[in-house]
Amino acid sequence: MKNKIIELCRLISIYAGLYMIATIIFIAMFHTSLFQSMDVLMYRGILFLILSGGIAALLMLFCMRVMPKGWITVKDVILLFCGCCCVNMVLFTLIPVTVERSVSVFMLSYMDQNEELQFTQKDIEEIFVEKYVKDYGAFEKRFHEQLVTGSIQENEDGTYCITSRGKQIVTMFRMIAKWFQTDQRLVYPDK
Repeated sequence: MKNKIIELCRLISIYAGLYMIATIIFIAMFHTSLFQSMDVLMYRGILFLILSGGIAALLMLFCMRVMPKGWITVKDVILLFCGCCCVNMVLFTLIPVTVERSVSVFMLSYMDQNEELQFTQKDIEEIFVEKYVKDYGAFEKRFHEQLVTGSIQENEDGTYCITSRGKQIVTMFRMIAKWFQTDQRLVYPDK
């Protein structure tokens, strides 16, 4: 029994160590020029998740070769790859993607940088519209993302329309909004 516990602890240590290596590699990739032309953060991040998970899987394959036969299996390699990708995807979308898109992050950061000032709600709203929306091109950036993802398309006359892919995404968002009782105005803006 004691040997089984030691083996389990050793296997957990290998998983944890390789997960940490994959996470460090994942974060480090954002500091390289790798896929720099991919200007949609989410797509670049997903690609980095797959690459860093793949590196972790390759390292687990190496461990499989140096450990006693049968101690680490192909299941462990697949599980590590999936675990690295899933956990880091949750962290990626919860933290960096939120930071990049969040009105709250912008508002609090602006107030922090100007803490000597007092603001009314109207002041913050005007700053948000002027800086975040206009100066920082928040709308243009999101609009470009929808073109890149194929959710909208440009017509010959220069107008834009939603694509069938865009309609599928809206249907999915409406279903999720219903399930989790989020603000329905965001998925039914004309109501």
